[in-house]
Amino acid sequence: MRPRQFRTGPVLAVLLFLLVLWPAIQLYGMLKPSHTSSDPLTMLYEVAQFQISLWQGTMQEAKRYESTAPLNKVKLVAYSANYTHERLVRAVGGDRLAPLPGLSRFVEFITVLQISGDRQLTDLEREVLEQAAAIAPQLSDCYSGLLHSSGKIIGSKNEALQAADQRLAETLEHYFHPE
Repeated sequence: MRPRQFRTGPVLAVLLFLLVLWPAIQLYGMLKPSHTSSDPLTMLYEVAQFQISLWQGTMQEAKRYESTAPLNKVKLVAYSANYTHERLVRAVGGDRLAPLPGLSRFVEFITVLQISGDRQLTDLEREVLEQAAAIAPQLSDCYSGLLHSSGKIIGSKNEALQAADQRLAETLEHYFHPE
C-alpha cells in the first residue's frame, strides 16, 4: 500500500486566508471610521443648555447669599452661559434665535455689586437676586426644548425664552434705574 498523499489544496486555501485575507479585513476595519460624527450645532446647543442649567443651579444658591464674596462663582457661570449662548446665536443666526440681553445685564449687575469689594448685600440687592433666581428655572425650561432633533429652532420655545429673558432684564432695570 502506498502512503496517503498530503492534500495541499485545502491547507493552502486556509493558509492563504490566514496570511493575506484576514489581515486585510482587520486593516479595513481599523481604517473605516467607526464613530458617527455629531452635528457641531447640536453639540454647541448642548453646551449652552448645560451652562444655562448650571446657572440656574447657581442662582438657587445665590438667593441665600448675605455678602458679595461668593458672587464670583455666580458671575463666572452667568458669563459662561451668556458667552455660549452668544456663540449659538452666531452659529444659528440672529434672525432664528434671539440673544439674551437680560443674562448679559445680570453679569453687569454682579460686577457692580462686587466693585466695592466684599460687603454685605442690601435688602434691594438680595431681593433682585431672589427675583432673578425665580426667573432662572423658567429660562432653563425654555432652553431645554429649544432645538428640535432635526436641528431647527422651535419658534414657540424661542419666544418663551425671550419673554423669560425680558422679565430678567426688567428685574435688573428696577435695580439700575429705581423709580
